[in-house]
Amino acid sequence: MKNNKDYYQMLELTDDDKKLSSDEFNKKLKNNYRRLCKLHHPDKNQNNKEAEEKFKEISEAYEHLSDADKKAKYDRFGHASSGNQGFHGEHPFADFFRRQQKQERVGENMTLLLKLTLEEIYTGVKKRYKYKRTESCSGCSGHGGTGTKNCTSCGGSGVITRVLQTPVGYIQQSMSCNACEGVGTTYEVACKTCSGSGLTEKEETIEIDVPHGVFNGMTFVMQGKGHAIRSGKSGDLHIKVMELPHKVFTRVNDDLKMNLKLTYSQLVLGDKVEIETVDGGKIRVNIPPLSDVGGNLKIQNKGLKPYEAETRGDLIVNLAIKMPTTVSDSEKELLEKLKDLK
Repeated sequence: MKNNKDYYQMLELTDDDKKLSSDEFNKKLKNNYRRLCKLHHPDKNQNNKEAEEKFKEISEAYEHLSDADKKAKYDRFGHASSGNQGFHGEHPFADFFRRQQKQERVGENMTLLLKLTLEEIYTGVKKRYKYKRTESCSGCSGHGGTGTKNCTSCGGSGVITRVLQTPVGYIQQSMSCNACEGVGTTYEVACKTCSGSGLTEKEETIEIDVPHGVFNGMTFVMQGKGHAIRSGKSGDLHIKVMELPHKVFTRVNDDLKMNLKLTYSQLVLGDKVEIETVDGGKIRVNIPPLSDVGGNLKIQNKGLKPYEAETRGDLIVNLAIKMPTTVSDSEKELLEKLKDLK
C-alpha cells in the first residue's frame, strides 16, 4: 500500500462509520470487504495488474481493521504500526525526539580507581592525583569557530532520523548528526587554537579527601571534572574505591577478622599473646586454657570506624594451630608419651 493510502478509505468506510458500535462497524466492514473482493478478485480481472494490486490492498486493510489489537494500534499510530509501511506525516514520537535533542550536551564521564589500604580506610586519607582530560577551548568558548550557521545535513536539529525495518515492524531510529557532532550548527571560520574541535587537552590535578569507613565499590562523583564536549558542559569524574587485600586482616562490614596461630601447648595450657591492631597499636590477648582450633575470640572496638560514624567494629581472632617444620628427638619422645595418654 502506498504511504498516502488509508485502510478506511480502501474499504470505503467513512468518518461516520468509525463512530459506529463495535458490532455495527464489524458488520459493515465485512460487507464492504466481501463486495470489494468480488469486484477486484483476480479471477474476474485476469491480466489486470491494477485489480490484483487493489485486491491485495483490500485484504491487507481488512486484516488490520478486523483485528481489535491491530486496529487499535493503527488508529493510534497510523501506517507505521502495520509492519509493512513506512512513516508518513508527523510520527507520534517526533515530539519526543525533538525534546531529546534539545537537552544540554554533556561530555563523557571519566572513572578514577582509588586504591586504599585498610589502614587508610580506618583513618581516612587525602589523596592527590593528576590525570588528563579535555576542556572547552578558551579561544572559541568551546564552539569550534565563529560565524555559526545551521547544519545543512540535519537542518539544525543535531539529529539524523532513519526508519529501519525489523522483524516486528518499522522502527524510527535517531542518532547524532556526524556533520555537526550533534550540535545543530557549523561554523564558517575554524578556531585556530583547537582546529575547530572546540576542545583542548589539559592536565588536571585534584585532591580527594577520603572519609574513614569507605567500602569497596563505593563511588564518589566530582561534577564537571570529566571530558568536555563541543558546545556543551563537561562530564563528571567518578571516583571508585578499591580496597586492597591486607596481609593480616579480612574485612567483614565494620569488623575485622584475623587468624592467630598458636602452639599445641598454648592452646591446651592457655597463654597471653601480643597482637597488632589496624590502628597501629598493640594489645595482649588472653588465650583461655583448652581452647579449640577454629574457636573465636571477640575483641570489642578494635575494628574499623563505620562510614560517617565514630564508633568501631570488633576484631574477631580465629584460633589456629602452628605446625612445626622440624621435630627434635626429645620432642618426639614427649609426643610419643602424650599419644599413649588416655
